[in-house]
Amino acid sequence: MATQLTLKVKKVNQVNPKTKAMGYAARVLTNGTESFDDLVDYASHNTSLHRIEVSGAAQLILEAAARALKNGKIVDLGPLGKIRPSVLSKWVEDPKTLTKADLTKSLNYSASPDIVAAIQSAKLSWSTAEDEENDTTEDGDNQQPAGGGDNTGGENQGGGTEGGDDLEG
Repeated sequence: MATQLTLKVKKVNQVNPKTKAMGYAARVLTNGTESFDDLVDYASHNTSLHRIEVSGAAQLILEAAARALKNGKIVDLGPLGKIRPSVLSKWVEDPKTLTKADLTKSLNYSASPDIVAAIQSAKLSWSTAEDEENDTTEDGDNQQPAGGGDNTGGENQGGGTEGGDDLEG
């Protein structure tokens, strides 16, 4: 039976993007990063495939995904989700004033329902001082979701922790 994920959450200083007031939002503490080589080792464990075969197959999938994106396609990665080409721009009142200089090329990733369910079923727990000492999040306190989001939870601007009573501990 698989164990249930518990996300350790830390309160971090953050500026409200609408009001510019300083406040707090939540950030998940992580246990490091799994490298591509680590994933290849895990994927080839207890199989008849050599790690080089698994790595080669993954590299070929990545090349194919890049080719599809270059052709303007959405890339369906099956059980992993989808990657879509995207563009970010400022808002303008008159479309004639929107120029290419105002655009930033980007990617949007949509996790598959299985991956979303794995995170949605996780328990939340406030971090301890020891957890925070062991935090290996590469981006530090300024971690942001893919696409340059602002870690806010919509109208409440609290990262989805309005009231704070929904976390254990």
